[in-house]
Parts: sequence; C-alpha cells; structure tokens
Amino acid sequence: MLAAALLGPPAVARAQDDGRDPIIRAFRMAGSGSHLGVNLSDLSRDDRTRLKLSDERGALVEEVQPDTPAAKAGLKADDVIVRFDGEAVRSAAQLTRLVRETPAGRPITIEVSRGGAIQRLSATLDEGHRFNLLGDDGDMRIGVPPVPPLPPIPPVPPMEPFMREGMDRLRQNFFIDRPGRLGITYQELSGQLANYFTVEVGALLVSEVEPDSPAGKAGLKAGDIIVEVNGRPVSHGQDLREQVAKAESGSQITLGVRRDGKPLDVKVTLAARDRSRARREPTI
Repeated sequence: MLAAALLGPPAVARAQDDGRDPIIRAFRMAGSGSHLGVNLSDLSRDDRTRLKLSDERGALVEEVQPDTPAAKAGLKADDVIVRFDGEAVRSAAQLTRLVRETPAGRPITIEVSRGGAIQRLSATLDEGHRFNLLGDDGDMRIGVPPVPPLPPIPPVPPMEPFMREGMDRLRQNFFIDRPGRLGITYQELSGQLANYFTVEVGALLVSEVEPDSPAGKAGLKAGDIIVEVNGRPVSHGQDLREQVAKAESGSQITLGVRRDGKPLDVKVTLAARDRSRARREPTI
C-alpha cells in the first residue's frame, strides 16, 4: 500500500553555469489515487486583491495539465477553487486530500472564483498515473518502477529500567505541561513512512494513548494518524501543540484522523487545568 498524489508540486531551482537566471522546474508525483490534473498553491494577500476575493480561503490553480479532467472541465490558471463536491476548500493541502480520496470515475462539482464571480464546473476524476516527472521541457514523462512494499516495522524493545528511570527524572526536572493536555505520544511522518500511509508529510502517527486521558476517553487509538486539528491541516507537531495550548481548559477540539485508511473525526474534551500541581508530564 504505497501511493502518493501530490497536486501541489514543489519547485526546484538550478542555477546555470553562465550566470543567467536560474531554470525553474516543477515536479509532480502521482500515485494510484484519483487525479484532477492541476498544480495548486495557497492564496496570498496579493492574490486576494488581484483576483477580487473576499478572503484567503481556497486553492489557487497555478497550471492546468492538458488532456486531464481539469482541462476537460474548463479549469484555468488563476481560478480559485472554493468548493469541491459540496465541501468548502480552505487550502491546497486539503484539496489535494479531497481529490485523492474521491473514487475515480465519479462525477463531481467544482466551484471556482474567476475574476470575482463564482462558476460551477463539472469534472470526472480519473486514476492517477504511476510515478511521473513533469518539467519545463514540454510535458516530459519518465516512468519510474514502483517501490516495493516496506518490510514490517520491528517492535521497539522495552527500555532498560535505568533508562526509564533517567527519562522520568528528566521529565520531572525540565518539562512543565500546559493546561488541557491530550495524553498521547506521537511521531511526525515523513519520506517513505508518509508515502506508506498515504498522508501528507508532517502528519502525526499516534504511538501511545493514555487510557484515562482526554484522548483515550474520546476513543483515539495508537496507530491513528492525525491529519487535521480543528479543521486545519497538520504539517508538523507544532500545529497540534499550538491548538491545544490556546484552547480553554475543559473545551473541545476536533482531530481529523486517518484510521485504517479511512477519515474519522475524533472530538476530544480537554482536561481542566489542575492548579494544585506545579509540574506535569510533558505529553500533548
């Protein structure tokens, strides 16, 4: 189960030897998920003014690839996709996920802002190509053989007693928890692991959940992958920590989770602040 569909490609610059302006090449990797055929970016303040938008929500179409569902639907560069199949679009990363998780062959409606006016377009997604390279040399496509499945991750052996004792002492001496902790341990996914789980780089793999913690009571499980918090995409652990830190004690946050490859919302009621303790565990 190794697939990735990145519709918002990073740009890679290479300086020329003769001192002229750098050559800019854009790359797109597409896996077995559904495919729309656009390059996307998030909106800036300048884009909002230039395109006559009321806010900065949506995904900006930078380029439409020829002979793709996007081209057939009539999408154009500088269109801003604001709604996809009835769901509001907040960012390029969110739209990438929505496209990838929509079954190929299903007709969908796309609402775009074009010149300040809303237009409704219809498209039918197709299967993403295997791994392709798109550059500035005229839609060049170079096939890359599929990467073999990753071997099972071996279990982590338990820490020796003296290491566990040392870690406990380190937490007691150097970490002070913020109010409203979740009660989970996680790791950020990147590279092959992110591809393996078909999530964006920076999503958080939950490795441990305290049974009596807010996350445990809400039903979060080890193996869940947190991709959103309060509707905002998670690109690293700091996103989750900031949302938890600014939430009021006893309030509720919503975690967008992938469990067994399926999307799930987990609503967690944060614990009230315990003012009787000066130091707490450094978990979130």
